[in-house]
Amino acid sequence: MPPLSPVTSQPVAPPANPKPACERCLELAADPRRREPPACLALRNTAPLVSKSEVGVPFSMLTFACRDCGTVWRLYDRANELFVSWVPERPLVR
Repeated sequence: MPPLSPVTSQPVAPPANPKPACERCLELAADPRRREPPACLALRNTAPLVSKSEVGVPFSMLTFACRDCGTVWRLYDRANELFVSWVPERPLVR
């Protein structure tokens, strides 16, 4: 029997099989410090989230989604840093 949802006591649907990452997303994962996004990524929100890390370093975050495979990426840009960090929302499926 599948596990029950704590709120509704209804069976929890198993997670959908994630779609494999496209070649451009795999390349981005291999080189997550490049600044320019691949052409397949679309900006989700136009305003960046601006915050501070646990140690007080300011950063901004933009969210992108791949038009080809649906992978969601977060672009972190820390103040006074030369490189950025591209982080997938979920582990990539090859």
